[in-house]
Amino acid sequence: MLDFSFEIIDETKINIQYKYGSEFFNFNLYYANGEWTLHPFDGILIQNREMCSLIVSELLRNKDFHVMLAKEKIILSQLRTSVNLQSNETDEWVADRRNADYSSPDDELMDYIGNHSFEDILQLEQEQIEARVQFFQQIIQRMFMEGLGPEDADFIKVQAVIRIYKETYDRLGELNDDYRGERGRRRW
Repeated sequence: MLDFSFEIIDETKINIQYKYGSEFFNFNLYYANGEWTLHPFDGILIQNREMCSLIVSELLRNKDFHVMLAKEKIILSQLRTSVNLQSNETDEWVADRRNADYSSPDDELMDYIGNHSFEDILQLEQEQIEARVQFFQQIIQRMFMEGLGPEDADFIKVQAVIRIYKETYDRLGELNDDYRGERGRRRW
């Protein structure tokens, strides 16, 4: 496995995995308030400020990380970290975390949950699943145009994925119908 890997969740969130020594550590890179912020995700890093600072410093020097930032049009010099890399004062670390002017992805999620009904959340899930169905339908159309058909193993797998997504879409719709019938619209 590579020392550095990442997964783009959406245009504002990237999950990063970085190997330091013999361990892998997870980070979130997210866009909020007009800035990209790198935030440690593992409890061991959050609890051990010195180790966290050391690992973040190493990550910021990683060439693969630099390439990923460039490809995503994120300027390294403008990247913020939720870890104070300059100071060794524990009190400052705690104060920085309490007074920081950033919102974590978890805060955004909790705000979303607090401001939307269960019906709204299920509807959003259905919309995302519908987008995945369309994506895989485009793949299968392209495969068909290239001469692949039901006798091809990958074609069969893509058909199965489409079927699974469609079944999931329908089941979520049933949940939403049941929810509307029993409780009506309710905020969390």
